[in-house]
Amino acid sequence: MKIIEFLTKHLLIIHKGTLIAKVKSLLSLSLSLSPFAYGIEKITNWTLENEAYVVFVLGAIVVDHILGSAKHLFVQRDFSLKENLIGLIKKVGLVITVGFLFEGVNYIVQGESFVKNYTIIVLRLAVFLYPAGSAFWNSYIITNGKFPPVGFIDAIKKFNVNLDLRSLKEPSKPNT
Repeated sequence: MKIIEFLTKHLLIIHKGTLIAKVKSLLSLSLSLSPFAYGIEKITNWTLENEAYVVFVLGAIVVDHILGSAKHLFVQRDFSLKENLIGLIKKVGLVITVGFLFEGVNYIVQGESFVKNYTIIVLRLAVFLYPAGSAFWNSYIITNGKFPPVGFIDAIKKFNVNLDLRSLKEPSKPNT
Protein backbone atom coordinates (compact mmCIF):
# COMPACT_ATOMS: atom_id res chain seq x y z
CA MET A 1 0.00 0.00 0.00
CA LYS A 2 2.92 2.33 0.63
CA ILE A 3 3.88 2.12 -3.05
CA ILE A 4 0.38 3.13 -4.13
CA GLU A 5 0.40 5.99 -1.62
CA PHE A 6 3.81 7.11 -2.90
CA LEU A 7 2.69 7.03 -6.53
CA THR A 8 -0.65 8.71 -5.80
CA LYS A 9 0.96 11.46 -3.72
CA HIS A 10 3.52 12.35 -6.39
CA LEU A 11 1.06 12.11 -9.27
CA LEU A 12 -1.29 14.49 -7.43
CA ILE A 13 1.58 16.91 -6.79
CA ILE A 14 2.57 16.75 -10.47
CA HIS A 15 -1.03 17.44 -11.42
CA LYS A 16 -1.81 20.24 -8.91
CA GLY A 17 1.40 21.33 -7.18
CA THR A 18 3.64 24.34 -7.64
CA LEU A 19 6.38 24.25 -10.28
CA ILE A 20 9.09 23.39 -7.71
CA ALA A 21 6.90 20.68 -6.12
CA LYS A 22 6.18 19.25 -9.59
CA VAL A 23 9.89 19.06 -10.41
CA LYS A 24 10.66 17.40 -7.06
CA SER A 25 7.88 14.86 -7.57
CA LEU A 26 9.00 14.14 -11.11
CA LEU A 27 12.54 13.53 -9.86
CA SER A 28 11.30 11.29 -7.05
CA LEU A 29 9.18 9.23 -9.42
CA SER A 30 11.82 8.98 -12.13
CA LEU A 31 14.60 8.01 -9.73
CA SER A 32 12.49 5.40 -7.96
CA LEU A 33 10.97 3.87 -11.10
CA SER A 34 13.92 4.03 -13.50
CA PRO A 35 15.65 0.84 -12.23
CA PHE A 36 12.43 -1.09 -12.88
CA ALA A 37 12.05 0.46 -16.33
CA TYR A 38 15.70 -0.35 -17.09
CA GLY A 39 15.27 -3.97 -16.00
CA ILE A 40 12.06 -4.41 -17.97
CA GLU A 41 13.71 -2.91 -21.06
CA LYS A 42 16.69 -5.29 -20.79
CA ILE A 43 14.44 -8.32 -20.33
CA THR A 44 12.23 -7.26 -23.24
CA ASN A 45 15.23 -6.70 -25.53
CA TRP A 46 16.78 -10.06 -24.58
CA THR A 47 13.43 -11.81 -25.12
CA LEU A 48 13.02 -10.26 -28.57
CA GLU A 49 16.60 -11.11 -29.57
CA ASN A 50 16.13 -14.72 -28.38
CA GLU A 51 12.51 -15.16 -29.35
CA ALA A 52 12.84 -18.65 -30.87
CA TYR A 53 14.74 -19.95 -27.81
CA VAL A 54 12.10 -18.54 -25.44
CA VAL A 55 9.24 -19.97 -27.54
CA PHE A 56 10.80 -23.45 -27.64
CA VAL A 57 11.56 -23.51 -23.91
CA LEU A 58 8.07 -22.28 -23.00
CA GLY A 59 6.60 -24.67 -25.57
CA ALA A 60 8.53 -27.55 -23.99
CA ILE A 61 7.05 -26.61 -20.61
CA VAL A 62 3.52 -26.62 -22.09
CA VAL A 63 4.05 -29.96 -23.88
CA ASP A 64 5.61 -31.47 -20.74
CA HIS A 65 2.68 -30.25 -18.65
CA ILE A 66 0.13 -31.75 -21.06
CA LEU A 67 1.96 -35.09 -21.35
CA GLY A 68 2.64 -35.21 -17.61
CA SER A 69 -1.02 -34.56 -16.86
CA ALA A 70 -2.04 -37.30 -19.29
CA LYS A 71 0.49 -39.71 -17.74
CA HIS A 72 -0.83 -39.08 -14.23
CA LEU A 73 -4.49 -39.16 -15.34
CA PHE A 74 -4.52 -42.20 -17.60
CA VAL A 75 -1.39 -44.29 -16.96
CA GLN A 76 -0.44 -43.88 -13.31
CA ARG A 77 -3.96 -42.80 -12.26
CA ASP A 78 -2.59 -40.65 -9.44
CA PHE A 79 -3.50 -37.19 -10.76
CA SER A 80 -3.74 -34.41 -8.19
CA LEU A 81 -4.60 -30.87 -9.27
CA LYS A 82 -2.60 -29.46 -6.37
CA GLU A 83 0.53 -31.51 -7.23
CA ASN A 84 0.02 -30.72 -10.92
CA LEU A 85 0.01 -26.97 -10.29
CA ILE A 86 2.92 -27.17 -7.84
CA GLY A 87 4.92 -29.11 -10.44
CA LEU A 88 4.13 -26.55 -13.14
CA ILE A 89 5.10 -23.61 -10.91
CA LYS A 90 8.34 -25.37 -9.90
CA LYS A 91 9.27 -26.13 -13.50
CA VAL A 92 8.55 -22.61 -14.73
CA GLY A 93 10.35 -21.08 -11.74
CA LEU A 94 13.42 -23.28 -12.15
CA VAL A 95 13.62 -22.71 -15.91
CA ILE A 96 13.45 -18.95 -15.40
CA THR A 97 15.90 -18.74 -12.48
CA VAL A 98 18.45 -21.26 -13.73
CA GLY A 99 18.07 -19.92 -17.28
CA PHE A 100 18.80 -16.44 -15.94
CA LEU A 101 21.92 -17.68 -14.16
CA PHE A 102 23.10 -19.57 -17.25
CA GLU A 103 22.59 -16.46 -19.37
CA GLY A 104 24.77 -14.63 -16.83
CA VAL A 105 27.52 -17.17 -17.47
CA ASN A 106 27.08 -16.63 -21.20
CA TYR A 107 27.33 -12.87 -20.71
CA ILE A 108 30.50 -13.16 -18.61
CA VAL A 109 32.27 -15.23 -21.27
CA GLN A 110 32.90 -12.18 -23.48
CA GLY A 111 33.86 -11.98 -27.15
CA GLU A 112 33.18 -14.32 -30.02
CA SER A 113 35.02 -17.56 -29.45
CA PHE A 114 34.57 -21.29 -29.59
CA VAL A 115 34.29 -21.35 -25.79
CA LYS A 116 31.49 -18.76 -25.76
CA ASN A 117 29.55 -20.45 -28.56
CA TYR A 118 29.96 -23.87 -26.95
CA THR A 119 28.93 -22.51 -23.54
CA ILE A 120 25.81 -20.87 -24.97
CA ILE A 121 24.82 -24.06 -26.81
CA VAL A 122 25.41 -26.35 -23.83
CA LEU A 123 23.71 -24.16 -21.23
CA ARG A 124 20.71 -23.32 -23.40
CA LEU A 125 20.37 -26.96 -24.34
CA ALA A 126 20.45 -27.85 -20.63
CA VAL A 127 17.65 -25.34 -19.93
CA PHE A 128 15.60 -26.64 -22.88
CA LEU A 129 16.15 -30.29 -22.04
CA TYR A 130 14.89 -29.88 -18.48
CA PRO A 131 11.24 -29.57 -19.59
CA ALA A 132 11.73 -31.26 -22.98
CA GLY A 133 13.51 -34.27 -21.44
CA SER A 134 10.65 -34.62 -18.98
CA ALA A 135 8.17 -34.40 -21.89
CA PHE A 136 10.09 -37.08 -23.80
CA TRP A 137 10.10 -39.30 -20.70
CA ASN A 138 6.34 -38.77 -20.20
CA SER A 139 5.79 -39.72 -23.85
CA TYR A 140 7.98 -42.79 -23.38
CA ILE A 141 5.85 -43.88 -20.40
CA ILE A 142 2.53 -43.15 -22.16
CA THR A 143 3.58 -45.23 -25.21
CA ASN A 144 5.02 -48.07 -23.09
CA GLY A 145 8.55 -47.40 -24.35
CA LYS A 146 7.65 -47.15 -28.05
CA PHE A 147 8.30 -43.43 -28.58
CA PRO A 148 10.72 -41.75 -28.44
CA PRO A 149 13.29 -44.52 -28.89
CA VAL A 150 15.12 -45.66 -25.74
CA GLY A 151 18.46 -44.67 -27.35
CA PHE A 152 17.26 -41.07 -27.50
CA ILE A 153 16.15 -41.13 -23.87
CA ASP A 154 19.53 -42.62 -22.88
CA ALA A 155 21.38 -39.93 -24.88
CA ILE A 156 19.50 -37.15 -23.05
CA LYS A 157 20.21 -38.78 -19.69
CA LYS A 158 23.90 -39.07 -20.58
CA PHE A 159 24.04 -35.41 -21.68
CA ASN A 160 22.38 -34.36 -18.40
CA VAL A 161 25.14 -36.18 -16.50
CA ASN A 162 28.18 -34.87 -18.37
CA LEU A 163 27.02 -31.89 -20.53
CA ASP A 164 29.02 -33.39 -23.40
CA LEU A 165 27.34 -32.68 -26.73
CA ARG A 166 28.84 -35.91 -28.09
CA SER A 167 26.36 -37.73 -25.84
CA LEU A 168 23.61 -36.52 -28.18
CA LYS A 169 25.60 -37.12 -31.35
CA GLU A 170 27.18 -40.54 -30.85
CA PRO A 171 25.06 -43.63 -30.32
CA SER A 172 25.39 -45.48 -27.05
CA LYS A 173 27.67 -48.49 -27.11
CA PRO A 174 25.84 -51.70 -26.17
CA ASN A 175 27.03 -53.40 -23.00
CA THR A 176 28.99 -56.56 -23.87
